[in-house]
Amino acid sequence: MLVGFKSYLEALPHEVALKPVPFILASVLAAVLAVVLRLATAAPSTLTTLNPKGAFEVSDSRIKATFRRDAAKMLRGWFAQNPSRPVIINGDMGPMTVLPPAMTNEIRNDNRLGFMEVTREAFHSHLHGFEPFSVGQSDHLIQDIVRKDLTKQLAKVTAPLAEETSLALSDILTDSTEWHEANVRESILQLVARISSRVFVGEELCRNPDWLRVTKEYTVASFQASEELRQWPYLLRPVANRFLASTRRAQTLLKEARAVVTPVITRRYAARAAAAAAATPYVESNDAMDWFASADPQRFFDAANFQLALSFAAIHTTTDLLSETLLRIAQHPEIVPALRAEIISVYRSHGWEKSALYKMQLLDSTIKETQRMKPISQRKFPPGLSMIRFIKESFTLSDGTRLRKGEKLGVTLTHLRAASNHADPDRWDAYRWVRMRDDPARQNAAHLVSTTPEHSAFGHGQHACPGRFFAANEIKVALLGILIKYDFELPADTLPQVYENGLSLVSDPMVSMRFRRRDAEIDLDMA
Repeated sequence: MLVGFKSYLEALPHEVALKPVPFILASVLAAVLAVVLRLATAAPSTLTTLNPKGAFEVSDSRIKATFRRDAAKMLRGWFAQNPSRPVIINGDMGPMTVLPPAMTNEIRNDNRLGFMEVTREAFHSHLHGFEPFSVGQSDHLIQDIVRKDLTKQLAKVTAPLAEETSLALSDILTDSTEWHEANVRESILQLVARISSRVFVGEELCRNPDWLRVTKEYTVASFQASEELRQWPYLLRPVANRFLASTRRAQTLLKEARAVVTPVITRRYAARAAAAAAATPYVESNDAMDWFASADPQRFFDAANFQLALSFAAIHTTTDLLSETLLRIAQHPEIVPALRAEIISVYRSHGWEKSALYKMQLLDSTIKETQRMKPISQRKFPPGLSMIRFIKESFTLSDGTRLRKGEKLGVTLTHLRAASNHADPDRWDAYRWVRMRDDPARQNAAHLVSTTPEHSAFGHGQHACPGRFFAANEIKVALLGILIKYDFELPADTLPQVYENGLSLVSDPMVSMRFRRRDAEIDLDMA
């Protein structure tokens, strides 16, 4: 017990090292209470537990350290030996039951499993500085807007995305015809933040340096702050949220976001009111701020919370997949001529018509294959799992697995590299999903946006990622812009790494590539 208490104190963030005795006493009481409650309420499970916690182990520090270091290895080992058996793994959000992919369809639409509850716990949406994560928890308005407005408007937003991509690439990668290096992740983050903002906040703000800075920095800061808060006992997190440097940074960025975006939405509402008073039509902008206002005209919403929620959901995940795809292509330069030929052929026939991106099958397959090799790092949850759910009531699955109220559930993604699903599964094959389209029984599953039990990187069922259609289009527009306008290569002897952290697969954040502007065969700005 004393050894566990010592490790608990050693694991406390540096900011509390000099805090007064009452705080330490409160920490001790909270830790002891947590142990007592766990012993009193935990019902035994028949499932094997990976990374088990000792009955009198006060601190979670060892559990979390082991999880960060070995979680992916533990799950790979388990499902290699037990492909159809669920297992429990202890991590930084407590115990989580992990199901094999064969059970995906059984839980995909089960209303006894919730999604927003997981977001609330993972991102402390009840605490100051994390308010954007509360958007949509009670009314699902943001999800409805993504499904009904953003997805339906894809054809109308593709050309603006392409226009902004062209402008942003000139600013970020330059128009120089000489080889020059740029950090891949930082460059793609800038690009995605800007083109996403074109659709989220419109032309008025999408090039505003303050807005772009805040959206990028809040995405990173809120994730770091939420991770740090998860190291604290739940009852002490409101206290820690008041003084940790990371949480104060998130609070400051949220305040800055409101200062930038509130005047814009105020002018929009004033224009709506003026149009209504004059009995004239209000000319709606084709962006998320007006979609939100139209969905509930009587509700003056917190535009900063709404926009940062969109940005968090979209910018990091899109940056992750686009960066990794670009790196994979650079490692396989033999695929570049075929990708360019497909883009040129389709664009000459269809321009930015709705069907154009759909017809770029090799481009679609290239991105999906990259996602198979390295699932999107969502920052919300570890991409080694999909379909993360909160168990709202205890119940039993068809195989006898007992799911306990208050715990979490996920589905493993280890099958993405299973030989039973794919030939030569550890090899990146840009044509893999193109070939699948030739199989009538599997052709619908070959699309990037398709979700199946065999490929659930976007989730599956009623909580599958609603923004995946926009994300797919955005990635394709950005990638084809880079392919047509730039030559690119990895510096000699550079081999990008993928790092494991818990169940997260993290693209190499330090790798750079060489770029130069090329003579394009088509003018993407003249659709």
